[in-house]
Amino acid sequence: MRSRFLAFFLAASALLLGTPAAHAQSLILTPAAVPLSGHNGESVTQVLTLKNESDLPLDFTMEARDVVVRDGARVFIEAGKLPDSIASSAVFTPRSVHIAPRSSGAVTATFTLPPEMRHRAVVAYFRGKTAVQSGNRKSFLSLGTLFTFTVSDKISVAAGTLEAEPPSSTANAQLRTRLVNDGTEPVIPTGMAVIVDAGGRLMGKAQFNAKRLLPGEVATLVADYPGELAAGSYRAVATFDVAGRPLTLTSTLTVQ
Repeated sequence: MRSRFLAFFLAASALLLGTPAAHAQSLILTPAAVPLSGHNGESVTQVLTLKNESDLPLDFTMEARDVVVRDGARVFIEAGKLPDSIASSAVFTPRSVHIAPRSSGAVTATFTLPPEMRHRAVVAYFRGKTAVQSGNRKSFLSLGTLFTFTVSDKISVAAGTLEAEPPSSTANAQLRTRLVNDGTEPVIPTGMAVIVDAGGRLMGKAQFNAKRLLPGEVATLVADYPGELAAGSYRAVATFDVAGRPLTLTSTLTVQ
């Protein structure tokens, strides 16, 4: 399954390359994320394409790292360090790639799921080997595709309270809530909020930012309401779709 590509914009070429900018300077890796469903012991293969929209020839080597969640946040672990490492099974063809300016390079990545696996994600990196000059410093450009694996139906998300921040002279009304993936599988909760007045009249809607949550991961989802609200008391109702399962939260919004 393909996801939307993610463009990683570099600095303007006047800074990045030390030359006047003639074209946009960017790298585009597609797909940026690969959500997969399968079973332990199966192998999966995906073609990764990196487009070099810079004026430099770039060299990369391929590397895989396991992605685990510790204290609610992602940690990237060197291949083979975990007993159930998915990254250690990585096979890249080719292992290294040279990409000329204004051209693309493709790599085929294959992973085999271990018989027992506690984590559900791995990242395939294009690890930069070409030093890029930026002022007095040199850096190496690396981009990665996230692979996530769903191997059961144990999908669950726990939500905190729905917080409603009234509008101010400089900011819109804002709704936010803390979500925790307390299941064993990756999930992308999508949410929409509606605001109704004291008489039950719909005032408007606001969409929450989407966030992919690995098992154990924590994220705060936010929705900005761009409309005008007169002074008064309102009710905010947020509904999230968690892999086809609804999750509804409510809160009071008071505008002075």
